[in-house]
Amino acid sequence: MTDLDDRLERLSSRLFPADTPVAELAVDGYRPDGASVWQPRPAAVLVPLMRAPEPSLLLTVRSGGTLTHAGQVAFPGGGRYGDETFPIDTALREAEEETGITAESVRILGLMRQFDTISAYRVVPVVGLLDEVPSFNPCPREVRAVFTVPLARVLDPASYCRHRVMHRQRDYEVWSMRSERWTVWGATAAMLAHLAELSAAA
Repeated sequence: MTDLDDRLERLSSRLFPADTPVAELAVDGYRPDGASVWQPRPAAVLVPLMRAPEPSLLLTVRSGGTLTHAGQVAFPGGGRYGDETFPIDTALREAEEETGITAESVRILGLMRQFDTISAYRVVPVVGLLDEVPSFNPCPREVRAVFTVPLARVLDPASYCRHRVMHRQRDYEVWSMRSERWTVWGATAAMLAHLAELSAAA
């Protein structure tokens, strides 16, 4: 077993099993002030760890034509469609639609806790491993670019910074992680910071 295999195995042991009911996943992230009813829409994202050509994490840059989060760095993902099995089938379908990664090429390692976003989504991160280099085919309507970040940086808690920002006259704490070309921030960075926590504790 390689060092990477050992680390991934230990990380997997800290994730929720893939068959965990969504209702049993902890919830983190945004909470509105004074809202009597908070009903975020369910969504799922794929957190794609890649073994080759070097251990890395795949991310996308949202197209300027998307309705939400245009130009931001994000995981491939989106809302549930029809009666598909949620969250895994949702995450895999969205990843294939957005990047060309096929469901058959992804080995599911487990689920992370849910994360509520300011844009009113409750996101389930599905962590998956790609053993081979995928054939990318980004959807230009949704994805401007696909890029990778070395896994060593992603899983290092020191890679992340917390900031205080104002949004609609309210003070928030947000996370960021700088990559070579794009800055990862907001919900995506917060989920990755939690992944790094899990890895460090594994």
